[in-house]
Amino acid sequence: MAKTRTLLVLVAVLFGVLVTPASAEVRYRVLIQNSYTRKCLDVRDWSKENLAPVVQFDCHGGANQQWTLNTQTGIVTNAHSGKCLEIIGWVTGNGGHAVQYDCHYGANQLWNINLSGGLLVNRHSQKFLFVLGNRTDNLAPVGQWDYMSSGPAVHWNIG
Repeated sequence: MAKTRTLLVLVAVLFGVLVTPASAEVRYRVLIQNSYTRKCLDVRDWSKENLAPVVQFDCHGGANQQWTLNTQTGIVTNAHSGKCLEIIGWVTGNGGHAVQYDCHYGANQLWNINLSGGLLVNRHSQKFLFVLGNRTDNLAPVGQWDYMSSGPAVHWNIG
């Protein structure tokens, strides 16, 4: 009887290990390039400070332009600073600016990440990451806007 129980436990453990799904968490370390302007999401001046603005800048591949995307949690982290992309002040309206801040996993730091469509949607505001004003210049601010009225600068090449 003890052998049977041991065998059943062993089979259950083995079966559980074999059928346990792999974690859905997927992380990518990428450049995020605006499809319209061809400039990259960039932490201004290589800052490691909280509230440093996130802007667009010519792509150079530096660590301040590298981001880790966690598609399960929705966290987007800058490789240089280790801080998270967020919309400042929990703003829910159009024009809220993107900054970096210590990761606290609040909804203003969580993003629905659509890799194939090149869209990042803030979970708190339900607005899209966007180069404000559809500007094409270096250091143009990045923020959030409604999809329907945002214009072409809402799509990103992620990868």
